Amino acid sequence: MPSAIHKAKALIVGTGAIGCLYGWRLSKSASVSTVCRSNFEAVKRNGFNIQSQKWGDGVFKPHQVLKNTKEAIQDKYDYVVITTKALPDIYDVAELIRPAISSESTAIVLIQNGLDIETPIAKAFPCNPLISSVAYIAASQESAGNIVMSQDENLVLSQYLPTSIGDDKLNNFMDLLSAGNVTAKHVPDIQRIRWEKLIWNASFSSVCVATGMTTTQVLAHPPSAKLVENIMRDVIKAANSYGCNFDADAEVSNMIARTMAIANNYKPSMMLDSERKNPMEVEVILGNPVRRAETNNVSVPYLQSIYTVCSAINDRNLGRK
Repeated sequence: MPSAIHKAKALIVGTGAIGCLYGWRLSKSASVSTVCRSNFEAVKRNGFNIQSQKWGDGVFKPHQVLKNTKEAIQDKYDYVVITTKALPDIYDVAELIRPAISSESTAIVLIQNGLDIETPIAKAFPCNPLISSVAYIAASQESAGNIVMSQDENLVLSQYLPTSIGDDKLNNFMDLLSAGNVTAKHVPDIQRIRWEKLIWNASFSSVCVATGMTTTQVLAHPPSAKLVENIMRDVIKAANSYGCNFDADAEVSNMIARTMAIANNYKPSMMLDSERKNPMEVEVILGNPVRRAETNNVSVPYLQSIYTVCSAINDRNLGRK
């Protein structure tokens, strides 16, 4: 393995379950520090205790455990990996990470849900390589510093606005992931992957929030199951207006069948956030696709309606007027 990989330094910003797991795998061949908030004391004291069906059980002790990115200002990182919730209505991720971006050679890696999450980062740091990725992983932080991961995982990555230095950064990052036995795939266009994940996320997550039902209960209730299908078709219409060319019937059929097979009585993360009165990723999962559809004059009435409902629930939960 090239010596440069061993010398790589990464900072994970937003180290919950996803950040912990990918930080743990990167630490097999890189120096990994973490920014922790609610779990800071537990992680500082004991590290992360991890149970993983894929990678086994282990303890991840970061090189440094930081309370915020301001504490990272004296260090120089090859990669700043953002695994926070994508909440543009709550905080500005670009300003959040700014103290940790010490040079234009620092690559910024987004491992977040939603659509159009790259735009504010690219605007704030136009000269830094930007790697956008979509994670397919089932993991949760059961208590502070205790992480449980079920099933397999895979990570799909692409450069946003490709550059030559970005190619090198992406290739090196893929090597780091490979050394940690992460299933990683490079694709030329991450936006199609983001739209594809949204077909499921925008429909099931929102309907589960609105009804208070799990995926299995939603599918067992014909009106709710039909609403899921209609929202999926709206997302597909919007995506296809941007050249995605999804087969609507096939996508809807496959996603519902897969949900019935592997997501029995599942509560999407948006539903868990709603139950806990935490901010939901309403804007990036529902609002941005609605706005993208409007830009192309595509009618998405079901998506628009469920966005309104979930936005209202979010505002109520957060005590907004």
